[in-house]
Amino acid sequence: MTLWLAARTPAHDLWLVPPATATARSAVTVRAVSGSAFPVGDHAPDPAQFARRLAVGPDGEPLPLDATGTTAGAGLLALTPTAPGVYAVGVETTPKLLTLDAAAFNAYLVEDGLPHVYLLRHREKSLDRPSAERYSKSPKALLRVGTGGGGDPTRPLGLPLEIVPLADPFARKPGDALAVRVLFRGKPLAGANLGWDHPGGDGLAAGTVRTDPKGHALVPVAKTGLMTVRLTHLTRPQADGHEWESFWTTLTFRVPD
Repeated sequence: MTLWLAARTPAHDLWLVPPATATARSAVTVRAVSGSAFPVGDHAPDPAQFARRLAVGPDGEPLPLDATGTTAGAGLLALTPTAPGVYAVGVETTPKLLTLDAAAFNAYLVEDGLPHVYLLRHREKSLDRPSAERYSKSPKALLRVGTGGGGDPTRPLGLPLEIVPLADPFARKPGDALAVRVLFRGKPLAGANLGWDHPGGDGLAAGTVRTDPKGHALVPVAKTGLMTVRLTHLTRPQADGHEWESFWTTLTFRVPD
């Protein structure tokens, strides 16, 4: 248990949680939540400290996404939709450095869908070596405002690591599957380990799937309401001060009732 907790400490996802309803020309609050049990936060990230804040309207044009402070367990972001339709919001955090002892890093690799890196360390006989990792997070949320209207939920937002629907998630219903693709620095990412979850989980993904050579995967939709899809991608730049660099992303939206 101690090992699992040590491994999950850095494995806190960052979600952008959209409201249940939103109307055009009225301010909308999106919560930035950091935690390990979707969508419960264990601390409130300060949105003013994010490196980038992005919002795109149904017409494909950017609009302001303001940092408006924090509340218990969440940072607050605000936008004012100009018309009905689908909006995309995203943020990118400032990279930070994390160091872990060998046991914690190995457990993190297995728990977070990165067993190929664990096997690489095994082949290199470096499982007893601690890690220095630079990490950043780039969560995204899709929000439907009002009824009708335009908007393209399949349009990438331009985040470093991004999960992009290949179909309209707001047209899915329980029993359907949502096709998605994963982009890393704008290019398809094959073999990525996607997890998905709904509220009420125990901090572990409800299920996982690997992307195909085109970066595509099918994610089952089990119920209405909030849903998130998540991914960690680990690279090995072997730069001064850190051997590894990880990129974290989530895609959060609400499946209509």
